[in-house]
Amino acid sequence: MIPYDYLDQSIQASALVQVRDDDSFYNPSLGHTGFAADGTHYTAGFQDSVSGPIFASWFTELPGAFRGTKAVFPSAGLILLSKVSLVILDETTQALNLWMQFLLGDTLALANNFENGTLGFTPKSLSYADGVISVTYEPDEGAVNITPGSGPASTMVVTLDFTQDSVYLDVAV
Repeated sequence: MIPYDYLDQSIQASALVQVRDDDSFYNPSLGHTGFAADGTHYTAGFQDSVSGPIFASWFTELPGAFRGTKAVFPSAGLILLSKVSLVILDETTQALNLWMQFLLGDTLALANNFENGTLGFTPKSLSYADGVISVTYEPDEGAVNITPGSGPASTMVVTLDFTQDSVYLDVAV
């Protein structure tokens, strides 16, 4: 199998992952509630435990074509957004190893449509802060709202929230 060439794609946007002293995702003792970069769940800065730590699904995901070998969220990373994928690369090594990749698709986390496929969107920009990646999309050329005569479709944002171990979609109206 030929490895995917992350760096030579047409990149729409990029973002850096950097640890900050005031970032509770990396410093959960600052009162963090949710999953932290170490993959475990905290409430008000204390690690939750029933019979051991509670792990996020992304922490326990097995290595494969879309997931690197490192379980913890990278302490230094590069996020690349193309028209077909979002890739998180681990910058803690010179090799820029894959940490995780999301492909663009109808029923995937990196969605490309809304309203059962009637509105198509293309990823255009992204932002990262405190374990949360937000991808902003613009309507595909020719896309219109469901209501006849209402004009162009609105902007869509897909949020990959590693702190809540969830992905959600918002559409402006």
